[in-house]
Amino acid sequence: MDGLYVIVVYRRDKQGADRGALEVGELLRTYGCEYDLYMMDEKGIKEPLGCDYLIVLGGDGTILASIHALEEPETPVLAISYGRGGYLADASPQEARRAVSALLNGNFRLDRLMRLDITIDGELISDVVNEAYISNSLVGKVVEFDLEVERLKLQSIVADGMVFSTPVGSTGYNTSLGGPLVDEELELIIATPVAPITSLRPMVFSALRRIVMKGVRGPFCAVIDGLIRHEFEKGEIVVTKSRHSTVLVRTSEVSLCERRIKKRLGI
Repeated sequence: MDGLYVIVVYRRDKQGADRGALEVGELLRTYGCEYDLYMMDEKGIKEPLGCDYLIVLGGDGTILASIHALEEPETPVLAISYGRGGYLADASPQEARRAVSALLNGNFRLDRLMRLDITIDGELISDVVNEAYISNSLVGKVVEFDLEVERLKLQSIVADGMVFSTPVGSTGYNTSLGGPLVDEELELIIATPVAPITSLRPMVFSALRRIVMKGVRGPFCAVIDGLIRHEFEKGEIVVTKSRHSTVLVRTSEVSLCERRIKKRLGI
């Protein structure tokens, strides 16, 4: 790992994360790596992160914000959980030194996780690590929309909104809405209605499908990974598999699938 450049992102308001970041920095220095520490606050990350590897110390929000800030989307990310969830994390704070040492010694594997692209009226809004939530931009109001997946056409759906999830994001909002827990090694798009008035249930489609949500009555708001917000009056939302993947460093013997599902079920 000598000569590689690593960025370490941490949240100072997460107890112990600042101390953990300093310890990670010392370890990187010992291995001859160049590195920078980046302290993230509630305003997020304001500049692109260009590096060979990214190490994140924080909760799910910090991890997602760091991934979205990457200059090269498929930069490998080692996440150490300092939050309530840590669904994308590889290690706890107590395991941080072991995990970083494994990375630096080359004792790791890379998990490549499917992302989604969200396009509105032909404009790419963002790719999606976990989920995109399409709802009314006015709190407490429903939206009306049509949903098309190739020849399957569902019209005049009225609901609070729709959540489109990746497999790794299935343990998030999707599960809270009654959607399925999905192994992240599968390539699927999960479409989950939010409080539908018309009869609609969670649906799972091949990642090869092109899902079109046609906004009839809004106004609408798309929130991506809880970070990116885009408001629009009405239009055509297209959900497809992204050409980019999320690349996570894995040093633990526990698979990401096992870790995610156990966390979600509280076992």
